[in-house]
Amino acid sequence: MDIVVAVIRPKPGHASSTYKPQLYEILLLDSKSPPGDRVKMSKYLPMMTLMSLDEEPREVVLTKVHKLIGIKGDRALLIQWNREMLASHRLSLSQFSLYFVPVGSSEKIHKKYVEQVQNPPSFYPLEYVLDALDTNAVHFPSPTRLFLFHLDSWLKEKHLRPTAIERAFQQKAEFRIHLTIHNPAFIPSRITSEVDGGGSGNMAHFSQEIVKNANEALAKMLSIEKCDSVVINPLFGSLLPYKTKPNSYVINPHWPNVPSYHKVPENGFSKYTWQNKYPLHHFAAQGEKTEVEILLKQGYNHSVLDNVGYAPIHYAAKYDYISVVEALLIGGCSPNLVDSTKTTALHMAAKRGSIQLAKCLLQRPDIDLDIRDKDGRRALDICLSASNKTPGQEQVEVLIKEASKRPSYTVEVFLMDKSSKNLKLVSGFRTTVQQLNELLMKEFNLPQNYWDIFTLWIGSKSLELQLKLDHEVVRELQQWNTRSVSMLTDRRNPSEEEPLLTWRRNVKVSVEKEKLLQHPKALDLLYYEARHNYINGLYPCKGKDTINFATMILAHEHQGTTNIKSVLANLSQSQLKDLVPAAVLRTKDTNYWLNKISKTYANFKDIPQQQLKSQFLAGCQRLSVYGSAFFTGKIANPLTQCYIGVNDIGIHMISVQTKKMIHSLDYKDISWRHIQEKTLLEIKILRSAHNVIEIRTRQAGLIDHLMQQLDRMHSR
Repeated sequence: MDIVVAVIRPKPGHASSTYKPQLYEILLLDSKSPPGDRVKMSKYLPMMTLMSLDEEPREVVLTKVHKLIGIKGDRALLIQWNREMLASHRLSLSQFSLYFVPVGSSEKIHKKYVEQVQNPPSFYPLEYVLDALDTNAVHFPSPTRLFLFHLDSWLKEKHLRPTAIERAFQQKAEFRIHLTIHNPAFIPSRITSEVDGGGSGNMAHFSQEIVKNANEALAKMLSIEKCDSVVINPLFGSLLPYKTKPNSYVINPHWPNVPSYHKVPENGFSKYTWQNKYPLHHFAAQGEKTEVEILLKQGYNHSVLDNVGYAPIHYAAKYDYISVVEALLIGGCSPNLVDSTKTTALHMAAKRGSIQLAKCLLQRPDIDLDIRDKDGRRALDICLSASNKTPGQEQVEVLIKEASKRPSYTVEVFLMDKSSKNLKLVSGFRTTVQQLNELLMKEFNLPQNYWDIFTLWIGSKSLELQLKLDHEVVRELQQWNTRSVSMLTDRRNPSEEEPLLTWRRNVKVSVEKEKLLQHPKALDLLYYEARHNYINGLYPCKGKDTINFATMILAHEHQGTTNIKSVLANLSQSQLKDLVPAAVLRTKDTNYWLNKISKTYANFKDIPQQQLKSQFLAGCQRLSVYGSAFFTGKIANPLTQCYIGVNDIGIHMISVQTKKMIHSLDYKDISWRHIQEKTLLEIKILRSAHNVIEIRTRQAGLIDHLMQQLDRMHSR
C-alpha cells in the first residue's frame, strides 16, 4: 500500500473555530528533474510504500518523516476518504492512505537531512499552496493535487469540531506526563535523553523557567543528600505557650516535607506563562495598539477569555485604552462580548464613568444595551443605581439613553416560498454571511449537521451570485449596482437592478448528500426552490415529467378538493403558468394541458402535502441540471442566448427563448479554459476533434472558477 504524508506545522492562533490556511505550513518536496528550461518545477507530498501488512503504518510514517527532515512527530492520523472520493473515476484511492502528521510550531528541518536528498523538503504556507493549485502557478502531480484538496476539506471539518485541532497538535500523553509530575528535578535527570535521542543533555525543548527551576531543585536535593545529618529546629512551629521571635528564618521545602512551589509566581513564572499564552490580552492590557493590530492580522482570536475570564476588549476597557478598543472592534470583536461574570465593555464604562469609552462603544449599530451581568444589571442600571454618581457616570447615563432611542438595524432575507425574515445585523454593517446563516439555522431549528446545506445569495433581475461565508452583506448590497452588475453584466443602467438577499440551497452541496436530509423545514426550502426553477424553465424535462410536476403542484395547493374538474375549468391562462413553464405552455393549447393534468390528478390526490413535496423534489433531483447555479451568456455558432447552469455533474446550456436544453455535459467528458481578454469560456468535448463550444459572457471567470471547485469537490 502507498502512503501519502501531509506534515503540517501550525502558526500561533491556529486553534480557533475558524479555519484559516494562512495559519498553517505544509511540507512539500521539490522536484529538480528532469532538467530543462521548459520543465515546470514540481512540488509533491512525501510518499512511501508499506512493504508488509504486519507493519504498523503510523510508526512507519513517523520514522520516515524523522529520516526525511529530522523531526520526530508525536502522532500520525489517518485521513479517511469520503464516499465521493472513493467513487472517483479518475483515480483509484483504495491503494493510497493519507496520513496527517502534526509537528510543533517551532520545529525546523535539520540542515543535514536536506543536504542528503535529491529532492529537498521545505515547509510552504498552506494558503500559498492552495492559491497555486487554483491558478496553476506551480505544477503539482495529479495525486498530490487531489490529496491537498482533500486535506483542505478535512482541516475545515476539524475546525468546526470544538478542541479537535487543538488536540491534534497537542504533545502526546507520554511526553505531557513529564511536565505534570511534582518533582521538577525529574526533567534533567530523565527526559533529556528521551527527547534528544542520544542523551546529549540539551534542554532546548523546554522553557528557560522550567529548566531553571528544575536545576535549582536538583542542586538543593543533591546538597541535602551529601549531608551527614540535617538539623531541624524543634521549637519552630511547636505548641509551646510562648511565641518565638526570630529575626529571620528560611524554610527548606525539600526536607522532610513535599517541596512547595507556592512562591514560583513571585519569580515571574506565572506572568511569563500568561503573556505567552495570551499575547493579545497582554498587549491590550498594556495599551499597545500597534501590537494588537499585528496579532489580529496574524489571526489571533479576539474573543477568547483568558484564565481569569477576560477577553482583550475587557482589559482595554478596564484601563481605558480607547484606541485599543477601537482596533479590536475594527478587527471583528463584538462590543457585546461578555467576560466570565457576563460583564461587557459598556458595563465597565458605566462603572468607571468613562465617557470616551462609552461613545466608542455606543457608535456601533450592533451594540446590545439590554445585556445583563451576573447580578442582572444592564449598563444603564449601573449608572442609575450608583450611590455617589460621578459626572462621568451621569454623562454615560445620558449617552446610553440617547442610544436606546435609535432604531435597530436589520436586513430582510427572502425565502424561496416568497416569505421573508428580518434579521438583526449582529455585527452592524460588518455582519457576515456566516452570522446570518447561523441566525436562520436557529430560526428554523435546523440541526448542526445542516450548516452547509443553505447559504445566502444576492441577486437582481440580471444576475444571481452565491456569497462567501466571510462576505459582509451590507457592503455587498451597497456595491451591487456599482461593482457587481456593472462588471458582470451588459446592463446599461445598473442602478435599476435592486439587489435582494435570498436564503437558498448551497450549490456546492451534492445531490447525494441532499437526499439524506429529513428535516421538514429543510425539505420545504428545497421544494420551493426546485419549484421556482421548474416554473421559470430552468429545469427542462420530458412531457410526462412536466405533467407530473404540474399535477403535484396543483394537488399540493388544492389538498382535499373533491371536484378538481371545477378547479381546472376556472383556471385562467396566467394561473396555468404557475403549473407549467410559460415557454412549454405555448407548445400546446390550453385544453391539452387541462386534460392531461385532470387525468393524472387521481395519482396524487390522496398523498399528504409533505409527501407530495418530497416526491416533487425527488423528481427534480433526477434531472441532470438540478442544483445548478445559473448564469447568462451567448453560445456562438449559431448565436443563441442561453442560461448556463453549473452543478456537481457538469455544465448545462438552456435556451432563453425556448427553455430547451442545448447542451448538458459532464466534467469527465470535457475540458475548458477561460480566455479573460475575450470574456470567453471555451469548452472542448473530449474524444471529439472539432467539437468546441464557445460561451461569450462577462461571467466566464465566475463560471470557470465554480466549475473547477465543483469538479474537485465531487470528482468521480
